[in-house]
Amino acid sequence: MSEPMRCYRHPNRETRLSCATCGRPICTECMRQTDVGIKCPDDVKLPRSARVGAMRTSQIAKTALAGLAVAVVGYFVVLVIFQIGFGRLILSGLAGYGAGTLIHRAGGRNGGPIAMTTSGVSTAIPFLPFLVPQILAGGFPFFIFLPAAIAVGVAVYFSR
Repeated sequence: MSEPMRCYRHPNRETRLSCATCGRPICTECMRQTDVGIKCPDDVKLPRSARVGAMRTSQIAKTALAGLAVAVVGYFVVLVIFQIGFGRLILSGLAGYGAGTLIHRAGGRNGGPIAMTTSGVSTAIPFLPFLVPQILAGGFPFFIFLPAAIAVGVAVYFSR
């Protein structure tokens, strides 16, 4: 059995409650009931804009794993998009929506710079094998760059 948690403000009190925002253990005297769950006195004072993007270590790890999954599976999605040909821009937007939403949810719906950066980078990576060879050959593959830009933009937007 794991060691019991203790309130961060009252170390002598055991508790099973934790803040919905920061995850710190809190006792029943310290807890504050909000519309989105129980919070500690420090977090209940902060406006929502101050909390957006504040991620715990576990949320950052889940965001990174989701980003890795998007980058790996995304290669095959991009391959299919370019094989189909028609509707390339719409399909790229849908792929970006799926990637951004997945990463946003994996990170606990906090959004912020970490989720947005992860979404952008992990959505751009699958397009690189198609873009880089043509750029190195001296051309600018506009019809590959545009779907990539749409997918990345939509992914970043939906992970904010």
